Amino acid sequence: MKTKFFLSKIISSLLVIFIVVSSTFLLLRVLPGGPFDTEKRLPPRVKENIEKKYKLDEPLYNQYIHYIKTTSNLELGPSYFYPGKSVNEIIRKTMPYSIKIGILSLIFTIFSSIVLAKFIYNKRNSLFAKIMSNFLYLSVGIPTFLIGALLIMFFSVKLKILPAALLESPLGYILPVITLSIPSISFLTKLMLESMNEIQNTLYYRNAILNNIKPKLILKFYILKNSLIPFITAIGPISAFMITGSFVVESIFSIPGMGKMFILSIINRDYPIVCGLTIVYTTVLVTINMLIDFTYPIIDKRIKY
Repeated sequence: MKTKFFLSKIISSLLVIFIVVSSTFLLLRVLPGGPFDTEKRLPPRVKENIEKKYKLDEPLYNQYIHYIKTTSNLELGPSYFYPGKSVNEIIRKTMPYSIKIGILSLIFTIFSSIVLAKFIYNKRNSLFAKIMSNFLYLSVGIPTFLIGALLIMFFSVKLKILPAALLESPLGYILPVITLSIPSISFLTKLMLESMNEIQNTLYYRNAILNNIKPKLILKFYILKNSLIPFITAIGPISAFMITGSFVVESIFSIPGMGKMFILSIINRDYPIVCGLTIVYTTVLVTINMLIDFTYPIIDKRIKY
């Protein structure tokens, strides 16, 4: 059963990647204008030669077949906007920045969310806990660019203790990580608190109270453990978003990562980079979701595949 489930998840994940890649390829081709339709018009002969070089003069189905073949070999082709550079080279250059900040943000987010949820739950009847709960609801909707701007204004401009841009110094990672983490911390803490409060209405929680089990043990094994299921489910898309780069955060802090490159490629109509980064994002997302599915039976023994 486990082998069958494992194979079905792999097949469905590959199918999702194929559908997303194909949809991205086709959507970019049907949009008005082409990659070389710039404000400064190229001479028709020059434009014709460039399109021939990149096989854009061929029928759409030929372009699609060629793209699928090269992508299957993990060759994502040359960039239109950066002459002489391949998409693979550009991704290799931008990926380390996004992954480093993403992993640091993810660790900080998970740790902070669990600690904060546990703390508020323990103080749930206090005024402070109520204020914090309301603040979490409000902070989920705060735009990332506003958080980044406020942090730069306070820590970089006023106090001058942290750099406003990502430098080689480890201190340069602090503000981007906090900026990227705050909305996710608010969302995950709120989600976990709601789950912890719902568990109080369950039969096994009431049985634990009647059996005089120590409050610390109830919190650890009955409440925290069972509230991790929705928490881990939400971690999937958040992890993919963090690891593959946030355009807003990378733009604010001048980080040459994948998120910033993705938006620039859309603006410049650099189709190969857009498709290449879409493949990376989709692969990361489906891989993380697949790993999360495999963690459910570990957390909750009642779940079997």
